[in-house]
This record gives sequence, structure tokens and C-alpha cells, in this order.
Amino acid sequence: DRRPVTILFSDIRGFTRMSEHMSPDAIAGLLTDYFTEMVEVVFSHGGTLDKFIGDAIMALWGAPIPHADDPDRAVAAAIGMQRALVALNEKWKEEGKPEIGVGIGINYGDTFAGNIGSHLRLEYTVIGDAVNVASRLCSKSMKGEILISDPLYQMLKDKPAVEPLEPLAVKNRAAPVPVWKVK
Repeated sequence: DRRPVTILFSDIRGFTRMSEHMSPDAIAGLLTDYFTEMVEVVFSHGGTLDKFIGDAIMALWGAPIPHADDPDRAVAAAIGMQRALVALNEKWKEEGKPEIGVGIGINYGDTFAGNIGSHLRLEYTVIGDAVNVASRLCSKSMKGEILISDPLYQMLKDKPAVEPLEPLAVKNRAAPVPVWKVK
């Protein structure tokens, strides 16, 4: 189906460098704790976990089940994820584990939503330019930041406090993308 979707990407900043100094078991434990907390926040805001990509998360609102306030739910989830990470980092600090920071990017736009793959293995996901822009916004976000696209911002019914940023040059896009940073 072609449908409008809100796409959120989150990514741990500096994870590759940090994991150089950790055992595989410690990395797996840290990621399991982190993913458990973050996915709970996504689900509590009506989102769908699309996939884990290494230490990144891709979540959706609007597919497979749409809600009238999907953009608002995604932004609330991103804020909730950053807050949950503060609590998780406090716990890890007490346990002598490394603390992490996460950048988040969110976009809204038309996608193809459905099963993609081969006849041997299909996976439900969304594809399209809107997904690529969300991923690029995430890659531009710093620790603790939530960057949202202008199309997403315009769809919000309950607009959070934001700061306009210089439009970002995004790979494979002719024009820079207007961006807002959620305060």
C-alpha cells in the first residue's frame, strides 16, 4: 500500500568506538537493556517496531495501523525515549557501565508499506524517500537531540517547543531539508 507514515530512527552515538573496549557479552547485555527500554516507549505511544539496524532503531506510526495523531505520538515517543535514556544511564553509572547518548530523526511522508524481500523471506517494512530523509535526520542529530522535518512539524496537532535549524543538505536530495530541533 502507498500510505503516509511517520518514521523515527534513533542511533547510539559513538557506539562503535565504545564497543571496541567491551566484550561481546557486555555489548549484547547493554543493547538488550537499551532496546527493551526504547521499544517499550515506542509501543506505549502506539508505534510499531520496524527493525533494529545494529544499534539503531527504526519505528513507524501509520503503518500497519494508522491513527489520526501519529505524528504527535512519534514526537512524544522520541521525547520519552530521551527521558528513559537518562534514567537508564543513571542506573548504568551506578553499576559501573558506560553511559550512552542517542540521536533521533523523525520524518513524515508517503511510503510504500508492505512485505518486501524474496520468495524465501519477506519482511513487513516501509520504503521511499520519506524513510531516507528520516534516516538522514537521525545521522545529523547529536547526543540528546531530536530533529524533525518540516513536513512532520506541519502535521503536528500539539506542536512542542522547537528551534528552527539551518536547512540540512541531505544525501541524494537536490534541495536542503528544512529542520526543527525539539527543545
